[in-house]
Amino acid sequence: MRIPTKLEHAGFIIEADNGRKLAIDIGSYSPLEKLNDISIDAMIISHFHKDHFSLDQIKKLSPKKLYLSKECIELIGEEKLSSEIIEVKFGDYIDIDGIKVLFFEVDHGPNVTARVKENFGFLIEADGKKVYFGGDIYYPSGVDVATLEVDYALLPVGGYYTFGPKEALNFASQFKKIGNVIPMHYEKTPENRDEFIKLAVEKGINTESFVI
Repeated sequence: MRIPTKLEHAGFIIEADNGRKLAIDIGSYSPLEKLNDISIDAMIISHFHKDHFSLDQIKKLSPKKLYLSKECIELIGEEKLSSEIIEVKFGDYIDIDGIKVLFFEVDHGPNVTARVKENFGFLIEADGKKVYFGGDIYYPSGVDVATLEVDYALLPVGGYYTFGPKEALNFASQFKKIGNVIPMHYEKTPENRDEFIKLAVEKGINTESFVI
């Protein structure tokens, strides 16, 4: 399993050794033309905010299976999508052709204007590797990371709506083991990404920052 693609804001594509591709949170910040040559098998969405959940981007990618919270499904309404829509909730554990995903609750914090009832984080496993996706996490919450060993932790660093650089670093330090931390959710505050990388390097935490 590898992460060949990171898109704007909090968008990622994870590819298993069997070739299956899982997209995460490719929302309104990713230009549609950038998705022209991308094909995926399934997509998971953390919550309904448009920077994570966008019908235009979903239609462009046209995943075979689309895993959504009840809140997201309600927003689709009468819109017709080519994808099979599967409702998921906190605690669900799914297997997408060898890519396993645990859906857990994370706390979006007090500053969101559009309140979220279902705000997911994801723990993804494939080919003996693990990826932690923090979504829009503001307070430490969700699964107990003190016992968690992961190859990648995808953490927001933007601040205000999510962790800032220092909060993300403190949270990363709580994991039993992390191979690499990839910062995300910084398009409006790119300086926060730079600060996080500086702090992580000083702390001896491996970090990668890339957008393809």
